Amino acid sequence: MTEAVPDDTRWFYLCTEDDLAVPNAFVTTRVGAVPLVAQNLKGRVVAFRNVCTHRFAIIHDAASGCGPLRCPYHGWTFDAEGVPVGLPFNPTDFQLDAEGRRRLALNPASLARCGRLVFVRVATEGPALKEQLGNDLFTRLADLSETFSRSGEPMEPGEDWEGFETANLRVALRAGHALHLEALPPPGAGDRFARTATFLPVHADTERPA
Repeated sequence: MTEAVPDDTRWFYLCTEDDLAVPNAFVTTRVGAVPLVAQNLKGRVVAFRNVCTHRFAIIHDAASGCGPLRCPYHGWTFDAEGVPVGLPFNPTDFQLDAEGRRRLALNPASLARCGRLVFVRVATEGPALKEQLGNDLFTRLADLSETFSRSGEPMEPGEDWEGFETANLRVALRAGHALHLEALPPPGAGDRFARTATFLPVHADTERPA
């Protein structure tokens, strides 16, 4: 049976802002057959298809990490506009001028935030993230992400936790104590793109849930 191709205008939860807070930090995923990467490039967080436009090699093979947006095949390095700016042996092998480099810019993807939560999608145009989530849920997620902003030790939600789902995100909440986020892999992505994290409230000395 052939797997349905996901709508490329749909948003998928990727990570939190903390995961992309330092220069060159990156997080990757897949939507259907399309690999995506979000990366901090000199303080600017951008999203592209995770495929070099020269020989179509995957740029970042790891699910997350920290390193230049550099293709491992020929060592091309890309800037925040997706334009190749570091081309080893360009004068002898590629001979690309500024316009030639712009023509080989990475294919952009879309990135949006809901509070401290980062979402990506394949298409560069389409409904806003708030439209997909709905205004009430968007507002609540944004508020929760700001209230629960301290990373905590991983914990399993209990039966008394409130739970809800949206996009590929499962949320479990014990009000005043902890927020648990589980990112399921988007359609076509492997389990290595699944992510879980637990966050505690901003205030200190939070009691650990039983």
